Amino acid sequence: MKKVYLTVLFLSLLLLLCACRVRTTLIEPEITAPVTPVKSSAAVSPEPEQLPEEQPPQQEQLPEEQPPEPEQLPEEQPPEPENPQDEAVNPDAPSQQDETSERREFSPDADGELTPDAETPLYAPADEGTAAPAPTAGDGEPVNVEAEHAEQTATETVPSDEAEQLGVDESGETAESVQTYYLTLLADRVGDLFECKRLYVYWETDEDHRTVHKSSLEHQLILGAGAYDVSAKLLEENLTVDDGWVSRKNPDVVVKVVDGGALDIGAAQALCEELSARSDWAGITAIRERRVLVLSHRLLDTQAGQTAAMVYLAKLMYPTQMEDVDADEALRALTEEGSGSAYSGAYSYAM
Repeated sequence: MKKVYLTVLFLSLLLLLCACRVRTTLIEPEITAPVTPVKSSAAVSPEPEQLPEEQPPQQEQLPEEQPPEPEQLPEEQPPEPENPQDEAVNPDAPSQQDETSERREFSPDADGELTPDAETPLYAPADEGTAAPAPTAGDGEPVNVEAEHAEQTATETVPSDEAEQLGVDESGETAESVQTYYLTLLADRVGDLFECKRLYVYWETDEDHRTVHKSSLEHQLILGAGAYDVSAKLLEENLTVDDGWVSRKNPDVVVKVVDGGALDIGAAQALCEELSARSDWAGITAIRERRVLVLSHRLLDTQAGQTAAMVYLAKLMYPTQMEDVDADEALRALTEEGSGSAYSGAYSYAM
């Protein structure tokens, strides 16, 4: 009976628990800070914190501005020609070989050939011993002609400023002209002198203390005679010099030109003495070794006279190389060939 009672009680409690709802709420625990004991007002108050002194802001150091480097532009290349004709117009264009172009063959056994566009005028002598003048076109330029009786010989004509570049065959017995003979003689005798053997010349015009410029005819005559010009470095506005300048240059030869035709020998001698007596001239080499040459200005008027002047000057400067040359005979032959009549009288005097 007791067991039954307990069983019924247990079931009743179980039913009661099922019928009731139990709600549980979790409460967070309060966090309490530790209690700090409070001192009395009589206690010393803490000193206020000292803030650090404010430093003035430092200016930022900007890097120095560098000047911008100039841009190097690429070199402009010349435009390539669009067609082959442009290359012919441009002289700097590279040459190209045309495989289809016509080839010219020359036989070593050929007697000779005369082309219409030849630059060197050729003509044949008309008679033996005389040379006919070269035919000229309407504008005065030589033209090319061919003579049936000329065989294979011809005479070349060139401007006077190129004449000194000509020579004759060493095996030949005669020259084509007197002019060519003496120009070739000068080139052979004094043209290949060593630099240390060449003399220095002071050339004075018919105006006292007036020398010549390097672009002048007189300068070329000095070079053609195998010498150097002491005034070669002077400017055109500084050609009037003084005795001190000539003394410092110490020329080996003095050439004085006088106006007029044939010289008066007595006047030429007096002129040489006057030049020797100039201030500061007594010590220069030309006066000490008595190498003073007086020339007539008439020699400078023609090509024949200019060649004769070079012969006179070369014979005075280099007597060993020109020992067998008669300068007076050279003047006679040159002027006779050039104008048909030889100069008479003296046109040069050496002290």
